[in-house]
Amino acid sequence: MIKCHCKSIIVLMVFVSSLFAQSNSTPQPVSTLMALLNGSLELKSATVGQEFTLKTISDVVVDGQLVIPKGSRVLGHVTKTVTKGKDQPKSELSLVIEKAVRRDGSEVPLQAIIAALAAPQNNSLSEDPTYGMMHSNEPAQSGANAAAASKASSTASVATANLKGGMDERSVFDENSQGTIGYEDLSLTWHFTAPPPITAISSHGKNVKLQSGTLMLLRMASPRLPR
Repeated sequence: MIKCHCKSIIVLMVFVSSLFAQSNSTPQPVSTLMALLNGSLELKSATVGQEFTLKTISDVVVDGQLVIPKGSRVLGHVTKTVTKGKDQPKSELSLVIEKAVRRDGSEVPLQAIIAALAAPQNNSLSEDPTYGMMHSNEPAQSGANAAAASKASSTASVATANLKGGMDERSVFDENSQGTIGYEDLSLTWHFTAPPPITAISSHGKNVKLQSGTLMLLRMASPRLPR
């Protein structure tokens, strides 16, 4: 919806192949999850190790089993902060997604990236989705497998989670979306050289700020409930 779907599939293949390269196992299906940021997250005040929380607004269903229900929490933390300066061409806030916590308190480990994000619709983001498409930023990708993935077929089949729920935010993205909406100076870069995967949010200004209620589309190796 934000950018070309074939590029999304390439990113997916880079992500999954990177996750399983060390074990030489068969890549698992990929799932998606939509969630809202609880509280704001800002480069100026962020510190390495600082935690952040998302609230899920969709379900993740894998092989008919509800793994992450809507209303669960997703926990992550800041891994790196860079402020634009003489030796730094841009500012960057790097994040890692750690796990989902279900309402019953059980935890589901995640290997996920933030594939897309959108500013809350009640402020700078116009109610017209076309506005967001006109102001989206194309993300970049990095990692040892990027060159190989560029040769992948755009018709590759990828299994995704079932998205349920009736919140209006879901209409902003589809399962193949990537990039940013409503944050004109922000772009996404993903690093897969070693697990866990890292999502870097960059700006050409001196700050990176995500407002409370920012919608995020997570893309991940399909999670499983711990046994």
